[in-house]
Amino acid sequence: MASYRTVEKKLVPLLQELIRNKCVNDGTPDSGQEVRSAETLNKFFSKHGIKTTILESHPGRSNLLVRIPGKDPKAPSLMYMGHLDVVPANSEEWSCDPFSGDKRGGYIWGRGAVDMLNMTASQAVAVAELVNKRDRFPGDFIYLAVADEEASGRLGARWLVEKHWDKVKADYMVTELGGFFIHNKKGLGITISCGEKGIVWVRLKTKGTAGHGSLPFHSDNAAVKVGRAVERIARYKPKHTLHEEYLNMIKAIGEDKKQVKALSSLRELKKVLQKIYLKAPGLAKFLHAASCMTMSPNLIKAGSKTNIIPDSGIIEIDIRLLPGQTVEDVVKEIEKLLGPFNEYFTIEIMEYFPANVSPLETPLFTATKEVVSPVYPTAYYVPLFIGSVTDGRFWRNKGTVVYGFSLFDEEFSIDDYASMFHGKDEKISIKSLELAYNYFYKLPEVFFAKARNSL
Repeated sequence: MASYRTVEKKLVPLLQELIRNKCVNDGTPDSGQEVRSAETLNKFFSKHGIKTTILESHPGRSNLLVRIPGKDPKAPSLMYMGHLDVVPANSEEWSCDPFSGDKRGGYIWGRGAVDMLNMTASQAVAVAELVNKRDRFPGDFIYLAVADEEASGRLGARWLVEKHWDKVKADYMVTELGGFFIHNKKGLGITISCGEKGIVWVRLKTKGTAGHGSLPFHSDNAAVKVGRAVERIARYKPKHTLHEEYLNMIKAIGEDKKQVKALSSLRELKKVLQKIYLKAPGLAKFLHAASCMTMSPNLIKAGSKTNIIPDSGIIEIDIRLLPGQTVEDVVKEIEKLLGPFNEYFTIEIMEYFPANVSPLETPLFTATKEVVSPVYPTAYYVPLFIGSVTDGRFWRNKGTVVYGFSLFDEEFSIDDYASMFHGKDEKISIKSLELAYNYFYKLPEVFFAKARNSL
C-alpha cells in the first residue's frame, strides 16, 4: 500500500490546494480560471523533474499535459485524465467553507472532492512516483488535466481533440465516473463506467406582446406560455428501452433473478424502479437514466421588470439520449409534448453529442480487475452506462477505449456519489485517496503486460 509520506505529505496537500484554487466554472468563457490549478500541477511535477506542457484555449483556461514517450512505437498508449474545474457552490447549504479543503474526520472536504479533483490529484501523484521510480513503459504514458469539463469541454477536452490531437491522442484512457459501490444480497459490486448517453441541449423560444402589468386582460404574455410549456415537459413520460448496455448493467446490479427479470420487463420496470428508489434512490436514478430518454427543463427566462408583460421567453432543456436516438427523435418528442402550444415556440439545438460505448473485453478492463482483486477479492463488476457525460466521450469518438474508474473505500456507495455529485458537503476519505493512488500506481505495469500479450 501507499506509504504515509506519499498520501499525507504529497497527495492530501495537492488535493487541498486544487480545492482552494476555486476554479469555479459557471459556463462563461472567463470563469474557471484553471490556470491556477495548472500552475499548481506544474510546480508539483517540476519538483519531480517532469516536464509539462500547458495548452491555453482562452486566457486563464489552461490544460496541462504530461506525455512520457514509450520504448516501443507499436505498443498502445495509456492516458489518465482528470479535470480542473468545479461547479459553483452555495456556501449557505454547506456545513463548512466549500473551498476550504478542510481535513477532518478522516476526510478532505470541499467542492470537487468527489467531482473529480480526488482523481486528478491521485493520478498526478501516481504518475510522478512512477516516472521517478522506474524505466519507461512500452507505450506512451500520458497525464492530462483539462479545463472546462463542467461546460461541455469547449475550452478543454473538445478543443484539445479538435486542435491538438497529435499531442493528446491515446489508445486507452481512465477518467471519471465509476468505482463507487453497490451493496446488495449478491455482495459488493464495483462500478466501472463503460459508456454514456448522448446529450442534446435544446432552447425553446417564444414571443409575446409587451404591455403594462396592470392591464393583463387578454394579454399575450410570454411568461404564461413558458409556464405552460414547462408544465407539459415536466409531465414527460419516456418510453423505456431495453438496449444492450442497459441489460448488461442490470444483470450485474440485480439482487437476484427475480429483480433482474423485473428490471428487464417493460411492463414491470416502472414499478420496480419505484421500489428500488425507496431503499436506494441513487441507484434508481442511474437505472432510470440508463433506460430512457430524459428531459429536464433547467433554465427559464421571461420578462425584465415586474410591471411589464414580457414579450419573449426562453426554456433551456437538458436532454439525454440512448444509443441510436437522434436529434430528430428529440424534436418529435418536444413537438408532441407541447401539443397545441407548439406553434408558439421555435426549437434551437444548442449542443449535441451521440451516445458512446467502449467494449468490455480489453486489456485495460482485465488489468483493472487484476489490480483491484487483492483489495476486494470477492467483489463483482458492474458495467455502468451513465446518464451524464464526461470528457472521455471526445476520445471514444476517435476510437479510444475509455473507462470511468477509480478505487474507493467500500463505504462510498452509489447513493453517496449521487448525493454529493454537484451537491453539498462533498468529501472524500483519506482511505479512498490511498486506494486510488495505489490503483493508478499499479495499473500501468499490469496494463502494458496485458496489452503485449493480447497483440
